[in-house]
Amino acid sequence: MFYSESEARSLVIEAGHRLIKEGLIARTWGNISARISEDEFIITPSGMAYETLKPSDLVKVKTIDLSYEGDIKPSSEKGIHAISYILRPEISFVIHTHQFYASVIGIDGKDQGFAAGTEYGLPGTDKLKNNCMKSIAAHPGCKAFFLQGHGALCLGTSIDDAFEVAQKLEEDSKAVFDSVLDIGSEFGVTTMEDKSLFLDHARKYGKRLKAYIDDFAQIFGVSVDISKKRSEICSGEDAEA
Repeated sequence: MFYSESEARSLVIEAGHRLIKEGLIARTWGNISARISEDEFIITPSGMAYETLKPSDLVKVKTIDLSYEGDIKPSSEKGIHAISYILRPEISFVIHTHQFYASVIGIDGKDQGFAAGTEYGLPGTDKLKNNCMKSIAAHPGCKAFFLQGHGALCLGTSIDDAFEVAQKLEEDSKAVFDSVLDIGSEFGVTTMEDKSLFLDHARKYGKRLKAYIDDFAQIFGVSVDISKKRSEICSGEDAEA
């Protein structure tokens, strides 16, 4: 199925608002696209907030060579969207999310029964695109993929299907998290929401917080000395993300 260009632009804007509302994204991270033909798709721009995006801010990209027109730069992850459409003709909507539990479970890029893993590649690189290509090709019936150290890729035959994939992925990832991980054993933390207690223990025992997710690493480097005051680590939108 192909969307008309105007419909695709409207649906991508709608999807951005839904991602924020449902907690599947943080800040300007992640990206969304909709297919408008065999050769082109509409995708979110690089670095613009979802809350204020207009249809005219979205970028039309060619799947074969990732070329585009205009002055607005498309998402750096346009390559993994293009390869999704090329390998999966039935797919019409693609979302790269930063949903919480899938990001945690997907840190090592391993397959789970409900989602396929993808080997690591830096964001926006050919290595990431090629690793996604290998995984998508190797799992022809799969719509949910863990991007190692970088969230998830959710494919859908429509916008609603893509969101159902993302929501089911989060439910299944949370079930694995709850059954396997025991955070309290090392840090005395009983819930992931108890961030303050986690940092208190980390400072007390001289821990460094490793950047398991790429977006954290891009802001702070590969690790952070959390013996410092919390306000010196991060604050505001970065802390929430």
